[in-house]
Amino acid sequence: MISVLENNPEREIVFHIFTDGYSNHNKEKLIMIAERYHCDCILYHLNMKPFEDFHIKVARFSRITYGRIYMPKVLLGEVHRFIYIDADAICIRPLDILWNLNLEGKAMGAVLEAPDAVAYRAGYLKLKSGRYFNDGIMLVDVDEWEKQNITEKCFAYQEEPKERFLGQSQDVLNLVFDGKNYFLPAQYNVYGGGCRDNNDSIFIHWTGRRKPWQMVLTKFDQKWREYNAQSPWDTITNILPVKKPENYHDFQQWGRYQKEQGNFYGYLKGIFWYAWLRTRYKLGI
Repeated sequence: MISVLENNPEREIVFHIFTDGYSNHNKEKLIMIAERYHCDCILYHLNMKPFEDFHIKVARFSRITYGRIYMPKVLLGEVHRFIYIDADAICIRPLDILWNLNLEGKAMGAVLEAPDAVAYRAGYLKLKSGRYFNDGIMLVDVDEWEKQNITEKCFAYQEEPKERFLGQSQDVLNLVFDGKNYFLPAQYNVYGGGCRDNNDSIFIHWTGRRKPWQMVLTKFDQKWREYNAQSPWDTITNILPVKKPENYHDFQQWGRYQKEQGNFYGYLKGIFWYAWLRTRYKLGI
């Protein structure tokens, strides 16, 4: 939210925030943001019972991921379009061009996944189009979404066996659209934490296991920390992963990155903590 506001200072912005639960403490912080930036923050507490029959493929994910397929229903009559943004993304440039983009009668615009992911996922899902998008950033035409019954078509996949999918809501949406959505230019969803940045990125999206609140490896991780420091939430200062056994993967990734940067000492440090924490994790200590 802070990244959007800081990069679009002349725009009147309304945030529609969907969650499956929140504390008064966090609600107060949203009020602080609204007052400081003179924007509107509307908080929606979704009843998750209708989503119980949607599977969760990866244990660390929440069923709230399916909330995005119902958002257009909630916002129908309130707005004609909205930009959906995953919680693990930041905006680093103005959104004027995206906001005014002609979707050419399509209900939604999203960025194509990387070629290897497209081939694998589109093949697994047996998509006729052979195209597969990432749903972490979407430009949604609310009226067209309703006209095409996208939400209803998504809910038709509720009781499918989990083996039918590789992911959660993203697979469901790709099955429903099967290439009939608008495909946005790549800079509108630079996934992998910005590893494919070409100096024209609009959104940086941390699509993998690593998140910028866990550790700092790149300039975009640092940028996320800067926006965090400008927010009402506590500033995160640690640049190394937290040394917990379940975090051993993070130290492996941190070590490999240090090696790529020519920091051999950092590489050894990362691999040491990876080996030690992995041993503790496997032994349950």
